[in-house]
Amino acid sequence: MIVEESSHISKLQELFNDTEELLQFGTWQWDVATDKISWSEGMFRIMGYDRETAPQLSDEFYLSHVHPSDAEELRHIRSNAIATKTPFEYTYRITTHQHQQRIINIKMKFVLDNQGEVVKGVAINRDVTEKTQMLHDLMHYKRVMGQKEEFLNVGNWELELATNKMTWSDGMFQLLGYGAQDKKHEIDLFEFYRLHMQPEEVKKANNAIQEVLTTGETYVRQSTLITREGALKSVEVFGKVLKDQQGKPAKILGTVRDVTRLKEYEQELEIKVQALNRSNQELEEFAYVASHDLQEPLRKLTTFGERLKNKCADQLSEEGTQYLGRMMASAENMRILIDNLLEFSRVTRAQNLFERKDLNEIVQEVLQDHDFDGEDPKTEVLVQDLPSVEMIEPQIKQLFNNLLSNAFKFRRKDTVPMISIKSERLTKTEKDKLKLRNGNLYYKIMVTDNGIGFEETYREKIFQLFQRLHGKAEYPGSGLGLAICRKITDNHKGLIMASSTPGHGSTFSIILPETQAL
Repeated sequence: MIVEESSHISKLQELFNDTEELLQFGTWQWDVATDKISWSEGMFRIMGYDRETAPQLSDEFYLSHVHPSDAEELRHIRSNAIATKTPFEYTYRITTHQHQQRIINIKMKFVLDNQGEVVKGVAINRDVTEKTQMLHDLMHYKRVMGQKEEFLNVGNWELELATNKMTWSDGMFQLLGYGAQDKKHEIDLFEFYRLHMQPEEVKKANNAIQEVLTTGETYVRQSTLITREGALKSVEVFGKVLKDQQGKPAKILGTVRDVTRLKEYEQELEIKVQALNRSNQELEEFAYVASHDLQEPLRKLTTFGERLKNKCADQLSEEGTQYLGRMMASAENMRILIDNLLEFSRVTRAQNLFERKDLNEIVQEVLQDHDFDGEDPKTEVLVQDLPSVEMIEPQIKQLFNNLLSNAFKFRRKDTVPMISIKSERLTKTEKDKLKLRNGNLYYKIMVTDNGIGFEETYREKIFQLFQRLHGKAEYPGSGLGLAICRKITDNHKGLIMASSTPGHGSTFSIILPETQAL
């Protein structure tokens, strides 16, 4: 019978030791008169000692492991508790036998003798290091999230669908104009939120929730909130449905973002864009009218110059003939400039319809019209397989005509002009780099020549109006050809870029979308 009882006690002791280890606590007693203490197995584990090799246990020995400032506070709290014969609780830092820093929570009560004097302290120590760290991390996370919400003007919320119970982050209170002192945990946030919405917005919010519960898992909508001060805020609301184990909607997680300033910026930008469009339209109309009206006096200047040359050439001195020739050359340059200005204006003002065309056919037509054979029979033009894209056909013809004309005009002396035209499909990475829409297919068409080239510092300047890198006597032209090319690519929601090395030719890269739908 004694053996069975001893076995039972042993099992209970083993169970208690396992519980201490699992829950990371230890129990101990302190004899006030002798200052001796006794530890459970859990205490030895917490303090990092082995029962067989541990030194003699005493209160001072234990306190020597407590952080000095905490040890002083612990003595003070314990003395007050003994004087009042009341239990106490305290959390403090210790250093274990293995020099590890741990955080301990102690709860101690006292045993009294027949005269009511304290003779023994009974305590439980819990290792709360991990819990304290978790609480610290949680507080840090909440603090960081609060700072992010304040900086980004957002608030987060959660709605339990079964009870309509809503919980908020601090950001939601800030959005509505409330501070920390205004938070009341007992209020119904679901109804409180609706008090800050206009009646029609409440109805839209209910419809959005019902729709997302029926048809999907997320929704985004624009809304308006009324702040504590009565100001209106434009917000963007995002919601995501979470389902339970049976696949039924259980709650909605949401975010509210203040987009009031963004809306104001959009409105201001829209006004500026409209004003800019009006200004551009006026400038385009002026350029068209001015260029058109200049043609008549130019025609008269050219006509009378021709008559003077035909009828009075023999009466002019050599110097007079020279002046007349320079005047006629200037008139011709003026005619080219006016024609190009009119062409630039037509490209800008054009409202042509887009059609899907094969670029191979377009380039062949341009080559036939250009007649390189008549200018230089040795000119080589290599055209590889080109794609079909939606285009304004006359404009794309003009684009390639201008580029091919430049390639031939700026050829190197004593060198056979060689021009290649090839294409490739843009990758996602390339589209991202150029900030193009990923939803569309884009092609890069490269027109490469072996001409005189130019410095890379001029690769943007050459697309500006009236910009020339060479004198008119050496390379005639108005400086509008590449500006027209850029305007055409803009009209097609595309891009044009240039790269070159002096003496080694140039490459003009045209980016065109396959369709104009997006």
